[in-house]
Amino acid sequence: MRTLTTIAAVLGLASIASADIWYTSNGFEPTTFTTGPLNGQDGWGAGGGGGGGVQPLVVTAPDPVLGMQAVRLQVGTTQGDLSEMHRDIADPLAAGWQIVTVSFDIYRNVQAQNLWWWWYDAGEPTYGLQWDLSQATHPFGWSTGAGQTPTVFGQYANLTMEWNFQTSTASSWYNGVLVDNNIPISGITSFTGWQIQLGHDSDTGTPGDLVFIDNFAITVSPEPGTLTLLALGGLALLRRR
Repeated sequence: MRTLTTIAAVLGLASIASADIWYTSNGFEPTTFTTGPLNGQDGWGAGGGGGGGVQPLVVTAPDPVLGMQAVRLQVGTTQGDLSEMHRDIADPLAAGWQIVTVSFDIYRNVQAQNLWWWWYDAGEPTYGLQWDLSQATHPFGWSTGAGQTPTVFGQYANLTMEWNFQTSTASSWYNGVLVDNNIPISGITSFTGWQIQLGHDSDTGTPGDLVFIDNFAITVSPEPGTLTLLALGGLALLRRR
C-alpha cells in the first residue's frame, strides 16, 4: 500500500508544470507604453499600408480599453489596406520549453474585414483569424482539424492558444469556449515572433474596420528539466522503498 501511495505521489509531482512569463505587454499600460504610435515601444514593430491603413496606436478612453490603454488597428475602404503589429521573441522551443501559450484580448464592434494573427515560423498550426465571411473566430485558421466559434461584438473577448510539444497537439479557447481540443502539430520547429494584422480583404468601397488589442502575453511551461528531475527523484524514492 505504501508503494502504491508513493507511486501516486510521484506521478502527481510529475504532472506539475512550472509556468513562466516569456513576454507580457502588461496591458500596454503606462509607464512602459505611452499614447501614440506603437512602433518602437517595448520591442514592438508596427505599420500601416495600402493608402488607408493606419499605423497601430496606443490609445486611452473613450476608445474601449480594459485598463488604461490598449492598441487600436484601423483600415479604410480600399482593398489592400492593412494595419499590423509584430514582436520578435527569443525562441522558447530552442530554450527547451515544451508548452507555449499565446493570449490576448480582442474588441470588435463589427466584423467588416479580416483580423489575422500568426507566428513568423513555418508549420501547422501557426496562424488564425477572425473571418468576415463566416463572422467567426478561427484560432488556428484552416489547419488540419481546426475549428471555429462565433465572434463576440461590443466587448472584449479573450483568445488563448496553446502548443504542447509533449503531446504534439494544440488547443484553443475564445471567450471561454474550447474551440480546438488537441489538434495535431506538424512541422513546427521554432517560435521567433508573433504578428497581428487587420487587413481590408474585401473589394474597394466596402467598409473600413477598427480592432482593439489588449493584454498580449506569451507563457511557457514546464521549466526545462523539471519533469526529468522529478522522475529521477521519484525513482530514487521508489528504490529506497
